[in-house]
Amino acid sequence: MKFVTDFNKEAVFYKDKEFTYKDLIKEAKYISLLLGIEKGDKVVNFMENRPEFICSFFGIWNSKGIPINIDAGYDSEELEYILTDADPKIIVTSNKNLKVAQKAVELSGKNIRIINSDEIKVPENFQVDEYVIYSPELDETGVLLYTSGTTGKPKGVVLTVDNLMSNVDAITEIKMGTPKDRLLALLPYHHVLPLSINLLMAIHIGTLIVLIDELSASAILGALQKYKITIVVGVPRLWEMIHKGLMNKIKTSKIATMLFNLCKKVNNRTFSRIVFKKVHETLGGHIRFLVSGGAKLESGIMDDFKVLGIKVLEGYGLTETSPIIAFNREDDVKIGTVGKVIPGVEVKIADDGELVVRGRNVLKEYYNKPEATREAKDSDGWFHTGDLGKIEDGYISIIGRKKEMIVLSNGKNINPVDIENEIARGTDLIKEIAVVEYNNHLLAMVYPDFNLIKERNIVNITETLKWEIIDSYNVSAPAYRKILEIKIVKDELPKTKLGKLRRFMLKDILENLEKGNSEKEETIEKDPEEDTLEFKTLLEYIKEEKGENIHSNSHIEIDLGLDSLDIIQMNSFIEKTFGFKIKEEEAVNLKVIKEICEYIRKNSNTYHLEKMNWGEIFKEDVDYQLPNHRAIWFIKLIFTPILNLYLGLRIKGREKLSNDTRIIICNHESFIDAFAVQKLFRGEQIKNTYYFAIKKHFDKPVLRFFANHGNIILMDLNQNLKESLQISAKVLKSKKNLVIFPEGARTRNGKIQDFKKFFAILSKELNIPITVLGIKGAYASMPYGSTFPKPGKVEVEVLGEVYPDDLPVDKIVEKSRNLIIEWQNKDRK
Repeated sequence: MKFVTDFNKEAVFYKDKEFTYKDLIKEAKYISLLLGIEKGDKVVNFMENRPEFICSFFGIWNSKGIPINIDAGYDSEELEYILTDADPKIIVTSNKNLKVAQKAVELSGKNIRIINSDEIKVPENFQVDEYVIYSPELDETGVLLYTSGTTGKPKGVVLTVDNLMSNVDAITEIKMGTPKDRLLALLPYHHVLPLSINLLMAIHIGTLIVLIDELSASAILGALQKYKITIVVGVPRLWEMIHKGLMNKIKTSKIATMLFNLCKKVNNRTFSRIVFKKVHETLGGHIRFLVSGGAKLESGIMDDFKVLGIKVLEGYGLTETSPIIAFNREDDVKIGTVGKVIPGVEVKIADDGELVVRGRNVLKEYYNKPEATREAKDSDGWFHTGDLGKIEDGYISIIGRKKEMIVLSNGKNINPVDIENEIARGTDLIKEIAVVEYNNHLLAMVYPDFNLIKERNIVNITETLKWEIIDSYNVSAPAYRKILEIKIVKDELPKTKLGKLRRFMLKDILENLEKGNSEKEETIEKDPEEDTLEFKTLLEYIKEEKGENIHSNSHIEIDLGLDSLDIIQMNSFIEKTFGFKIKEEEAVNLKVIKEICEYIRKNSNTYHLEKMNWGEIFKEDVDYQLPNHRAIWFIKLIFTPILNLYLGLRIKGREKLSNDTRIIICNHESFIDAFAVQKLFRGEQIKNTYYFAIKKHFDKPVLRFFANHGNIILMDLNQNLKESLQISAKVLKSKKNLVIFPEGARTRNGKIQDFKKFFAILSKELNIPITVLGIKGAYASMPYGSTFPKPGKVEVEVLGEVYPDDLPVDKIVEKSRNLIIEWQNKDRK
């Protein structure tokens, strides 16, 4: 079959150089001669997208050989696996990949010839008999591709010429490309989607191909503008990146935001293109549509592109289906679906919800894997995609991969991708997230944007992600979809080249995290830093305080588990031992042991090793005027009738309350807790009792006023935390009481949470007893997320006292918390 013919025009632009159809055909014919292969011989294309790749592919076809397109990013071991499995005769590569190819051949032990495409020079006198490239026969193998392996080792997928032509014919019929189009080919040709659209369709019908040699934002935008690109085929990661850049600019401008909202209401593409003309000019000004494939694109991103007047066509397919099964048409887009089936393809939903497909596009077989072929393709020709889906009015929606669906012990099915997208949508602090089922609950593995965390001076990464991001999701999520645990990772999550998570590897990563820092000792190469005085001093300190071994690349929070209080204590130890003051704004960015050691060397004046404790920290003078209590009586006057009549507040055990200085703690059920606790006090106790609170909850002027005039000590978790703690000690030293809710946040489910240890440290170091209170009924009246309390019965009871005596801090925490738990359990009985 004639596949490439001379259209007497440009075929490809690359590095500002023009390649006509004559040029490509001539070089392909020369490479065909150079290969010297017989029909059915296999040849590996192992190079980046470039004209030589195209010529090599069609040169192999011209000799009736079988191209094997391989990821140019493979290392020698990965390539060796393919060479061993496929047994090719030749590798065509480039200068960039030559050494990897040579090493892979050596590892394979096979006699495989290597041709460097950078050394191919077509002689000027080389004669072409006919400016046509013929493909192998329709029923013969057209290409051997290897799947990216989200669940294990890659499998070879054998696609016939007819498989490939089925997609070329179908996408040409639905006008996804025309001879007038200019196509920017960003995706590598070892993937079937760009092979099908960006190469085979384009070359077959005469669509101009533009290749670029770097995937930077400037290179992409430059190509869009210079070559007047009309179609771009990309994966969700690309569109997410562009979407993020555009929306960030819009959000920083009130006028742009207003225009965006206006375009959303008008819902007219022409109007949007006029309003956001600059956006379209940035993208070259000639875009017909963008194509998204390879993974699911979040519908919210497509909605935003639509508002901007940019059309995104999402489709669906697999390597095994050549690849396209369904696609949204330019004139028939239904966001949230992958469109309708392309011509010549049948689909149906099996009894278990799996999408199955039949047609010319379905693979011939998996290479050398007959059992895998039988499992995937049944006797009636239906290919089982492994995806769960649904079909409504002809539009196909993909729910998720069968193997990746999480099935909970209660029988609930969860698609982790939906949760991941919802969480990621609400923050820019998360670069990557994976939700897995671990120990019978949902766990989120998070790779944060560490640069952004530094810019925003975030001290405690885990606490910030847990309470400001994960908790925001959990509040509205059904119980079975809540994230109950979070793990921060320092490195990117494992993905395929198209950006799909390799979920089968996540459990191993989690298990390695669970083993702890000391378990990794043998695999970590020793850094010269570990022989320095600074490192050895920190090593001994952290061993004694946390029982953890350290390495130069240990992250003090992620690897060593230091919380905000631990970090304050460690920094104080450094200051005393090395004789200098750590600046608060610099301390925020000192997260890795090696960086801390370098910082110490740069600033150290002396060295005098001495033990550090909280008592020393609390002795440091702090310039702070305690807030006055003018508003307390007003608050009491306003809230007492509400608490008494509307919430039926009862106080029990007031007689147990001592007039001596006390740290007073209580479980945290609701927004009304502090007001309810305040009713416990009388006379002088009212003005002599202060409340410890998180600053961000008092961001409104009226709340800030009550804080400044209502005996409230505000603490900022990310700034001046040490000073906030010293102020708390000052309150107690001034013979005042201090009320602390040691959970640090209101309960989300009515159950008591873990206690932060700060109250116990204060008690231990200042030798001040703890009065333990219990509150109940407040959660039922006003759970987290409520705007107004419901009538109910709220009770505050004095449960008893805990004396520091000889108890360690952890025991003080445990004893205090147990008093509340026992009280709650007794009440339930």
